[in-house]
Amino acid sequence: MVKRLFCILLLLAPFLFAAESKDLAFRAEKAMQAGKFARSNSLYERALLSSRKEADLSSEGRILIAMATLRTQSLDFKFAEGLLGQVRKESLDTNSLAALNLARMELFNGQEKFPETIRVWNSLSKRFLDHVTDPLRGNLLCAAAVAFAAKGDRESAMDLLEDADDYLDDDAPGKLAFAAARVEHLLGGSSADSLYGVALKYSISSGRPYMSATILYYRGLCSKRSSIAEDYFVRSANAFDLMGLTRNKERSGSHIKKKN
Repeated sequence: MVKRLFCILLLLAPFLFAAESKDLAFRAEKAMQAGKFARSNSLYERALLSSRKEADLSSEGRILIAMATLRTQSLDFKFAEGLLGQVRKESLDTNSLAALNLARMELFNGQEKFPETIRVWNSLSKRFLDHVTDPLRGNLLCAAAVAFAAKGDRESAMDLLEDADDYLDDDAPGKLAFAAARVEHLLGGSSADSLYGVALKYSISSGRPYMSATILYYRGLCSKRSSIAEDYFVRSANAFDLMGLTRNKERSGSHIKKKN
């Protein structure tokens, strides 16, 4: 009986171990969404070690992409770039490859290297995008729209946002509103602040503290009244501080007037 049980465990072992990295990565994603970045980073590091123990290059690649996204969000761009450089593209399936390109586009947007974002977007064929899940495709369209808006290309940016609406309308209305606000803001549109307000309501109601703090930062940049803008920056800096995101806090804090 013991021998039989041992044989069964040997057969199940690959599946049990394979589940470990995925479980840790899932928990890391939940922690990141809740604004627990230190916890998320620790779980991702454990997930990465597990994926390497499992010799699962596909899982390792997905975890590296997620870790890079976390580092981009915390404005640690050099670290994010290094993580993406470790991903073995040949081991990725279509959706994971799309996630890699999205992470690269978001990294370039974060650094305001908008021509690089557009270059990545233009490298993606329609045939490739047709095989990508709706949420991923919608996020790729949003990232591209922001880059074209920064370039001053309103027509392309608005066309991309309209396409994104078909893929994100039910899944991530807050994401679409935030992208629309960024586009209007970069184009100098008058509706940017109200769109940021819509995105903030969605973010707060869905419990996304990082997104809420980020929206407050951009809303501060967008505001025409200095007193209102400063309030947004103060709230943003406080929120980032509580999440342990030093760079983000300092970025928001740099816009707060020092009082004697």
